[in-house]
Amino acid sequence: MAYQESAQSFVRALRAPTDPPKLGDPSKIEIATAAWGQTSFHVPRKAEIILEWSLTRLLKDGTQHRESNPVLDLRFWALLQGVLSTLSSESANKGVVQHTWLISLLNRMPLLPIVSSLLSNSLNLPAQKRGEIYLLSSKSLQLVWSLSAPKFSLDNLLECLGVVLRVLETEAAGPCENSGLVAICTLVTSSLRNALSHSSNKKKFSHAFMTSHINAWLVFISNERAACSPIHKEIRDLGVELLFNADSLRQMAEGPGANPLFDVLGTHISSSQPRLLSTLPFLMAAFTDAVKKRRSLLPSGSTSTTDAPSFAMLFFYTCEEILRSIGDYHKNQVWNSRLGLLKVVEDESLFSPRNESTVVLLKKQVNACVECLSSEDDGNVPIAVQCICVLSRIDHDLVEVSTGHILSKFLTLFRSPCGEALVIPANEFLSLALSFHMKTRTLPTHISRLMDSCSLRHPYYSSLSIRTSYDGLVASPALTIIHLNKLSMAVRTYITPGQTLDTARQVLVVLREIWERFRDVEKKDTADHGQRPRKKRRTYEGSREGSTAGAVTFMLAARIATAVLTSLPLHTTTEAEQAKTKTTVGESLIGFIRDAILAGSDEAISGNGNGDKGRDVWAKQVVAAAALRLRYMLEMSGHTQYDLDDQNDLGELTAAALKVDDCLPEYGVEIFRYLLQHRSYRDFQQLQVLLDVVLNFLETRLLSHSPASKTWLGRSSQLSFDEDGPALAAVALFKLLLDRNLEVVNTFASPTQQELLVGLLHSANLETGYEDAKRGLSLVTIVHECLHSANFWEQDNLRSSFFSIQHARTTFLDTVDFAKSQKRRASGHRSETQIREAVKAYSFLLYPSPECIPKSSRNDFIRRAVVLDILLGFDAKASTPRAFQVARTFLLRTLSFLGSWEHEAGGRYLHYLMTSPVPTSTEQITMDLVQGHLRAAFQAAVQGRTNVVFDAVQVCRTHPLGDWYSSKAPEIPLRSSTQLLMDIAMADFSLSSFLPDLADHLSSLFECVLDQLHPFIRRLASRDVTEQDELLDYSDVLLFWSRVIAFGRYLDHPKNPSPGLGTLIMQAVGPSLLSGSSRDPRVSRFGGAMHAVLISELPLFSMEDREDRESHLQCIITTYMTFAHLSMSAERCDLGENLAKLFRTLSLSEFSSCLQFVIEALISNGIASDGIAHLIRLISLALHNALENTLRIVQTYVKECLDLFVNDAKLSDASILRLPVLTFISDLCSKRPASIRPQNVISIWVVLSRHLAGSKAHDSETNVAVFHEIVAILSSLVRLRRDLVVTTLPHLSNIICHLLSALRGPRPLLGAKQFSIVADSLPVWVNPSRPLGAEESKSLSRLLTSLAAKTSVRVHGPSAELRKPESLARPLSKHVPCVLQAYLEALNDPLCVLPAETRRELQPGLFVLCDMLNEHTRDSLMVSALDAGGKAAMKVLWREYEKQRYTGKG
Repeated sequence: MAYQESAQSFVRALRAPTDPPKLGDPSKIEIATAAWGQTSFHVPRKAEIILEWSLTRLLKDGTQHRESNPVLDLRFWALLQGVLSTLSSESANKGVVQHTWLISLLNRMPLLPIVSSLLSNSLNLPAQKRGEIYLLSSKSLQLVWSLSAPKFSLDNLLECLGVVLRVLETEAAGPCENSGLVAICTLVTSSLRNALSHSSNKKKFSHAFMTSHINAWLVFISNERAACSPIHKEIRDLGVELLFNADSLRQMAEGPGANPLFDVLGTHISSSQPRLLSTLPFLMAAFTDAVKKRRSLLPSGSTSTTDAPSFAMLFFYTCEEILRSIGDYHKNQVWNSRLGLLKVVEDESLFSPRNESTVVLLKKQVNACVECLSSEDDGNVPIAVQCICVLSRIDHDLVEVSTGHILSKFLTLFRSPCGEALVIPANEFLSLALSFHMKTRTLPTHISRLMDSCSLRHPYYSSLSIRTSYDGLVASPALTIIHLNKLSMAVRTYITPGQTLDTARQVLVVLREIWERFRDVEKKDTADHGQRPRKKRRTYEGSREGSTAGAVTFMLAARIATAVLTSLPLHTTTEAEQAKTKTTVGESLIGFIRDAILAGSDEAISGNGNGDKGRDVWAKQVVAAAALRLRYMLEMSGHTQYDLDDQNDLGELTAAALKVDDCLPEYGVEIFRYLLQHRSYRDFQQLQVLLDVVLNFLETRLLSHSPASKTWLGRSSQLSFDEDGPALAAVALFKLLLDRNLEVVNTFASPTQQELLVGLLHSANLETGYEDAKRGLSLVTIVHECLHSANFWEQDNLRSSFFSIQHARTTFLDTVDFAKSQKRRASGHRSETQIREAVKAYSFLLYPSPECIPKSSRNDFIRRAVVLDILLGFDAKASTPRAFQVARTFLLRTLSFLGSWEHEAGGRYLHYLMTSPVPTSTEQITMDLVQGHLRAAFQAAVQGRTNVVFDAVQVCRTHPLGDWYSSKAPEIPLRSSTQLLMDIAMADFSLSSFLPDLADHLSSLFECVLDQLHPFIRRLASRDVTEQDELLDYSDVLLFWSRVIAFGRYLDHPKNPSPGLGTLIMQAVGPSLLSGSSRDPRVSRFGGAMHAVLISELPLFSMEDREDRESHLQCIITTYMTFAHLSMSAERCDLGENLAKLFRTLSLSEFSSCLQFVIEALISNGIASDGIAHLIRLISLALHNALENTLRIVQTYVKECLDLFVNDAKLSDASILRLPVLTFISDLCSKRPASIRPQNVISIWVVLSRHLAGSKAHDSETNVAVFHEIVAILSSLVRLRRDLVVTTLPHLSNIICHLLSALRGPRPLLGAKQFSIVADSLPVWVNPSRPLGAEESKSLSRLLTSLAAKTSVRVHGPSAELRKPESLARPLSKHVPCVLQAYLEALNDPLCVLPAETRRELQPGLFVLCDMLNEHTRDSLMVSALDAGGKAAMKVLWREYEKQRYTGKG
């Protein structure tokens, strides 16, 4: 082309007035790109010419139409990146272009207008095209931004920030994050922050930001999707710096109108965008933080706004005005913002009771919250309650006046749709109020308010609404068991002796007034209940409403009274006061409480309940139930003083119990509980009559009302007249009877009654319903808990009834002929119901421990369980996986407990287990049963009874072991049984202990299995199976093959297969398995099986074939390395155990060759870091399981390993290798201390020093395991190899100093440079933001304590007994000052902090060090080594040491 003829033509082409320069020529960007890409085309200063032309086009033509705009043309940015990248590679500082002419060029052509044009014009592009442009342009801008940034003006940067905010708002609505845009925004924000920090007129730019860009900034930081962006925090912090810099705060301090920020916020938020309300809490928190950091800018004076908290509250006033100006349409956002603002006031401790304006403002907040509570249908009520909780935490005096009204509203709010959302905040408020009154010792006032809050008033309630919401009222937070327990504990602990009697009187007076009001309404109702004119109907209905409300009020108040009266601390008062209190309570029990109880029983006895349960019976019996509950709890607590025998109440209640069907279920349960508790009857028959009534009540309702699907939440209010009430009442009474009255039934009930109770237990279907236990109390839950309770099994009569019922339900199994059942369907003569009942009986027999089963019945139950198992195998309808599991679990537990597996049908049952299909859920239980029976059969064979073993071997020989070529497991567990048979024979018995016939049978079994399996293994070895998914399904087959090889060696059989098949299989399948990098459980199992095959083949090699054996050992180690990387942790442990067993069987030469092979692999550079970690673990495993007389070999390889750790930087720098290296050294010091020679100790100190050295880079999480491993290494050396440590004490003290330094953490609110100073002094494995804690300090303290312990050095040889125990205290005393100095420096470091808990845990070790110091050393340390702070800290430490030091007295 013509423009490439010379440099002059190229420059003329770029500077031509038209683009392209001539008609038919390429465009200028194509010319420039081609010229730059053609290295043979030489132009003087080509890069400068192209850059100047490109920047000129981007700067001047950046506002053109979209199609011709160069800033939207990827070719321009690609050309810029190419040129700048080349210039950057030529610079000394990579990543930054450094050329003098380039700085001059950028001064003439600023980048900010180009960036603004790029961002503005790209908004209309498609998302993909926009992302490509951002990514490509950001790479170019990053190369030259630092050269151009010093010339940027703050005005231009602020304008560019506005463009950035508009783009970010658009991008936040997109589907994904754009890394290029993030990079550009980071460049702009960092430059603006830097320029702002050097500006002397920040107030001007703060005002410009508020007037022009604050709306876009608020929109961006309020966007929830934008909060996930990496740039969000930078934009947010930059805006805070612009708004709340020193100049702006100084202007705000001049007066309310001096700074327009508050007006601007009100204008933007209240007028157009209420969604920005969510930013107010953040703005206030940022404002408060800025004020606290720059409190010196506030004017000095005595006004309430001169201190930092009061000045920060000015922002709260402004925000509250903005919130009040928002309409009701955005009420939810207003309340959320108000809650956030109050939390800021709480977190920053801005409230001061001396500031009257703040107190008035927050009290207005309380009033607003209370008004919100009055609107029951308002969805903001939960937020209002949370606001009340925050205000209470700020200062409870703010809400104390309104507490009574708030408590009364809790009853009504829980009937509203938002009731469930109120549970947590309401409970929190109750706890806060209770805590306040506990601290101020004003609990009587709080109790009075709780009692008053129970009142229900007519304008808000109707009789129908009270009846329907009765359960919801009882479930309100003030009446939950959690709050009542807290109230009870508070009364027991914080009621003073002088308040006890007054509190009891106060509670009883309030309760009596409620009863009298209810009684008066009832009397009026009774008088009006008759012939009355129609016009008085309204009066009667109003009376009924008052009666119902009064009854519920009494019930709610009685619950609070019960919690208070039963918890009064009478033990703290005098005897006279105790007598007065008990007399006061007793008079109330004799008086109005007794009247309330009898009023309900009279209705039941007279039979009025049958006529109209919905009128006045409900109200009277609700009151009676509450009164009887109160009376019961008071009598049980012993806080009353009167004689029960003087009352005729038991007869009345017994008469009511006989007509329990006419009673309210809630009242009936209370009657039964009271009567069962007072069982001191002279007439024994009366108690049996009561038990008859109770058991008949339970039998009727538990068996007829189907309560299995119903759950009781523990509230008595659920026991009503509705459909579920009787069933739930039966559940409650059943729970009461089993928990508290089992002794009564066991002692006084007749055998028939006891059997009836056990029958009720047996009626629960334990297969279903137990999952509902977390949601409430059901019949299944009660039975489950009862049968798990030791109390039930301690009742001898009930226990006998239980086993007699199970015995009766399984008796039919004795009529089944075991032999015939194997030949035909014997279950055809047994009903399916009988079999299911037997399964249910055995499911109940799983609850008691086997020792609870009577000895006379154990054999019967075992025999019947065997028959039941066989019947289940023949009856497909009755058999389920759970049925098999129940029967076999019972057999396994019982036989294991007895210790003898020989029983009447042992041989035949073993034959059945080995030849019957097994459900997956019972496979493990079945194999455990087979294993137990096989071991018993072999034990019998040793004694000459070989029939069972012969039968088992015959089964394994005559039945096929499954299709080896199928990827599915066999249906019959014959393969697992055969493997168990071989394993038991090899593990527990020698071949010589068997009769020759049995040995021949075992040999024939081996031949049979070998003939079936060997062809398939050859097929695997010949590479006929190459698909990975197909290979992984043969793990069980390979594991079985390894056991077959071992069994052949056990039998010394001549047909044992030749070695090498395992190696061929590994060569065939290895590449296929290694192609997948993800961990798969199937790969783990396959690796374990393959490893077992290789290990089992090793003894097949002759000892003379040393090369083959060593080659096979290398294959075993290689297999371990391969699958250790791909296996799960459990399978990896199995691989290690197999290798440990192997190492203990090797010869010295083989052991040495294995270690050498691993060391060579460790030195090679072709293994990844995780592979090296497994190699280090393998070396540790080998050294720990070394043979005897291998100490010299072990010492040689220990030295090689330690030298490698010291010299190879890869082993010390990789984070994944840090812990394996330390674990290796720790195991070496603790398990093989004799293998460490003096020259090895220096290597250990070097490794430890390297791990404790400071680092500029740090891990994302603190690895506390590294610290503990270092401490463990030092502890082992001090304890076991004192002879090596005593010669290197300076190194030991240096390591301890580093450990003390590692306990430090940076102080909060440090600057970036200060934080980096601290961080650089910490090890790489310590994240400065998450420093070490108290547990690590405790570990180090134990190490320091062990320095003074006397230990004996382990020495091999005859001189071992001549060594006397000594400690390091005396030789280490010279180095203790350095250690203490390191601790004191860490303690007094102005940039660091040692938490109090860390110092407390470290004290015992420091006291041991102080004990090693003499007075001269201590004084020299104080004089020469410590500054003033260190001396003060040393004095404090020495004072604490003197307090605990033993002085020899006493």
